[in-house]
Amino acid sequence: MLPSLAALALCLLYTLALGQTLQFHEHVFLRFLGLDKVPSPKKFQPVPSILKRIFQAQEAAASTGISKDLCYVKELGVRGNILRLLPDQGSFLYSENLSHAPCLQKLLSFNLSAIGDEEQLTMAQLGLDLGPSTYYNLGPELELSLSLVQTEPHVTDQSTPKMGKMITLQSVPWPQGVLHFNLLDVAKRNNDPHKNLALFLEIVVKGGRASGENFQLEGTCARLRRSLHASLLVVTLHPEQCRSPSRKRRAAVSTSKAACKSLCHRHQLFINFRDLGWHKWIIAPKGFMANYCHGECPFSLTISLNSSNYAFMQALMHAVDPEVPQAVCIPTKLSPISMLYQDNDDNVILRHYEDMIVDECGCG
Repeated sequence: MLPSLAALALCLLYTLALGQTLQFHEHVFLRFLGLDKVPSPKKFQPVPSILKRIFQAQEAAASTGISKDLCYVKELGVRGNILRLLPDQGSFLYSENLSHAPCLQKLLSFNLSAIGDEEQLTMAQLGLDLGPSTYYNLGPELELSLSLVQTEPHVTDQSTPKMGKMITLQSVPWPQGVLHFNLLDVAKRNNDPHKNLALFLEIVVKGGRASGENFQLEGTCARLRRSLHASLLVVTLHPEQCRSPSRKRRAAVSTSKAACKSLCHRHQLFINFRDLGWHKWIIAPKGFMANYCHGECPFSLTISLNSSNYAFMQALMHAVDPEVPQAVCIPTKLSPISMLYQDNDDNVILRHYEDMIVDECGCG
C-alpha cells in the first residue's frame, strides 16, 4: 500500500528534525498544507480576531486533554477544517455629483482560487464594516443594496459593472458596525471556483437631496468610504483530512512501564518551525511536540506492547519462519493540531490537521 500524503509529510518533518538526510522533498509537506510553493510574505498580516479566537479555543481544549472534533467549528456552527478570511480586492466607483447619485458604489472582489477542488464549501459569510457602532452622534439612515456582478469592468474602466441578481436590499442606521450576509448559495453557484466572486455594493443616504444638505451629505459619504471594510469568511471541509473524534483506542502501555528502554515506546521529538525556516509564514504554533515511535517488538512481549492481533500473529510467524518480517513499532494513537499560516496570496488561514502528534505506540 502506498503511504498517505499525511504519512509522507510527517516523515519529512521527522527526518528534518532529526537532522537526517532529506528523503522527501519539501513539496510533500506543502501539498499536505494545500500549497503549491513555499509562501514568502512580505510581512506578517494581522491575524483576524475571529480566527484568533477559534485557534485559542482549540489550543485550550487540546491542553486540557478534552476530546474535541476540530472539524466542527463550534463558534460558527458549521463543519469544516479550513478557515479563510479573504480580503476585498475591489475598488470604489466615484461619481462627480453626489446630489444626483448614490452615496457610495463599490465593486467587491474576492479571490477564491486558493480553495481546492476536493474541499467542500460549508460557509461563505460576507462581513461589511460600516464603522464602529455607537448610541451617540447617530447619522442618517442608509439604504444598502448588494448584487451579483456578471462582468467586472477593466482596471482602468470606472464604469458600472454589468449587474446580475440582487442579493439584498435593506435599510440600516449609521453608524451600524459590522453587517453579515450569508453567501453560501451564491458561492456554491459560482460557475468557476477559481474565478473571483464579484459583488456590487451601493449605499444611498435616505432623506432629501436639497442643495442645503449637500455639504453634510458629502461629509457622510466621505466618512463611509474611509470606514468601509469588506471581507469574506470562507469555511471548507476536506473530507479525507477529517474523521470522527470518537474513535475506539486500545489500552496503551505508558513509557514508564516499559520493561526495557529498547522495547517499543514513544520518544519525545519537538518540531521547531524556526529550525526548518518555516517561521516566516507559519504564524502559530511556533512548533509542536510531534514525538515518534521506536523500539523492539519481541514475540514474548508483543501482547503487552499495545499490539494488534495481526501484529501478534506476525510475531508468531516470525518465530516459526525468520523470513517473515518482525512486527515493527508504530503509532497506535495520534492527535491533531491546528495551524495559523499565510498562503501564497498573503491570506491568513486557520487549518486543522489530523494525526500530527504521536500519543501512543505499539507493535504492528
